Amino acid sequence: MKTTMKAILIDLTSEQKALLDHMMLVFCTAVRYSFKRQLEGQVIGDLERVVAHKYNLNIRQAKDAVESARQTIVSQHVLVKLYHEDYTKKAEALVKKLKNPKLSVRKVKALTSKLAKRQRKLSYWTVFKESKTFPPVTFGTKEMFLRRCKGLITKKEWNDRRNNRFYSRGDKSKGGNPNLRVVFKEEASFLEVSTFEKTPKNRAIKVLIPIYLPQKLSKKTGNVNGIPYRQLFIDSLERGEAYQVELLKREGKYYAHITFDELEAKVIYTGHLSAIGTDTNPNGFGLTEVGINGNYKCHTYLKQHELTFCRGNRRTNLCGELVAQAVDKAEKHHCGMATENLKFKDDLDVASKLARVNHQFVYSTLLQMLERRCLRHGVEFIKVKPQFTSKIGLYKYCHQYGLAVHNGAALVIARRSYGLKEAVPKLLQDKLILEKKLVAFKKMNAWGQWSEISKQVTKLFKKRKEVNTPGLWLVRRKELLGIA
Repeated sequence: MKTTMKAILIDLTSEQKALLDHMMLVFCTAVRYSFKRQLEGQVIGDLERVVAHKYNLNIRQAKDAVESARQTIVSQHVLVKLYHEDYTKKAEALVKKLKNPKLSVRKVKALTSKLAKRQRKLSYWTVFKESKTFPPVTFGTKEMFLRRCKGLITKKEWNDRRNNRFYSRGDKSKGGNPNLRVVFKEEASFLEVSTFEKTPKNRAIKVLIPIYLPQKLSKKTGNVNGIPYRQLFIDSLERGEAYQVELLKREGKYYAHITFDELEAKVIYTGHLSAIGTDTNPNGFGLTEVGINGNYKCHTYLKQHELTFCRGNRRTNLCGELVAQAVDKAEKHHCGMATENLKFKDDLDVASKLARVNHQFVYSTLLQMLERRCLRHGVEFIKVKPQFTSKIGLYKYCHQYGLAVHNGAALVIARRSYGLKEAVPKLLQDKLILEKKLVAFKKMNAWGQWSEISKQVTKLFKKRKEVNTPGLWLVRRKELLGIA
């Protein structure tokens, strides 16, 4: 399990700052040079030797510069593919929406204008995909380049933005990292930097710079609060594992992002007796616990309304707090956790209100944090397929146990982690499926059956000229199904 620790260089002298600035300038220049040469088709092996000679780098530093440029090229090709798929699906969705004869003239005009914009974007990305190229890359970001062109920033600010990183990959055979090595002396931590200057014996001159490895100590107990990054990294060093270091300069400060391997904790809390299903939503977690036989035990909803509108740093912190509460419940109940294997894509145009909510939906952050915390605390973490979890929970379990739709979905997720199947209740079959279609319905697989049930419920709401919402279904379920 890879972990990135954000450290900071402290107590730097003016000479050390000048040294780091020079190294970042040379390295970033070498990356830009490697980027251009690779686009021209130069062989990577030959390019590494050229870069090492041209910029007076050792072969490992040259390899890092060339590899950084190669990764940039690969990522740009992937982005072209993603953007092309995105706008293709958006255009198709708008074409399908325009076929609706009930649209007003004003709505048709608005959708036509939006479709034209999507098609222009699609044509733009199609050119790059067919030619197997990508748009021009601006090192230092296009935004800062335009600000420089307008005279809004100085030349020094622009150069600082373009030349603000130095990267070194790890090597297990070289003590972890040969060019940016973390060392400890008398319980103090230092970053040992291999400079470009050489000794008479052609060895790199090394400079020690104090570095702060993050750890948050409690003022009352002196114990570490949160994640003990420093100790985790020291344990990794003692195992002799490699780690990569990336130096970044931001607002006059020098940061070190250290990526190392973290051991996973031994699994202690498993689903041998019960499991907690987790339904991820834009404003929190729906948690429902079920026994090994799939029977409902208890539920709760961890809500944090600020997730839909707060700033990035605040949102990340709130996600961590929610995840901590969820995993603490699993530890308290001595059970495993199950969640959906979600793969959302921005492939459809939706209403502006829903778009604002989805834009802030940090599902990936929540799920990644949840999985990582489970691995650290020895909680079994299971991913299941997400198909129809909300629909099954709503139509089958919510009214039975008095659950909200999110907790109903969580119940289905927990049951699915045990491999239990969800048959359509006989009541829904009798009330929603016509007798002449019953034979064909029974031949469908489980997901096909639930899809048909969902369509029939939507038809019932349309007859009443109402919108099919989970809350309205729970209120008018008996009335819609015609039962006392």
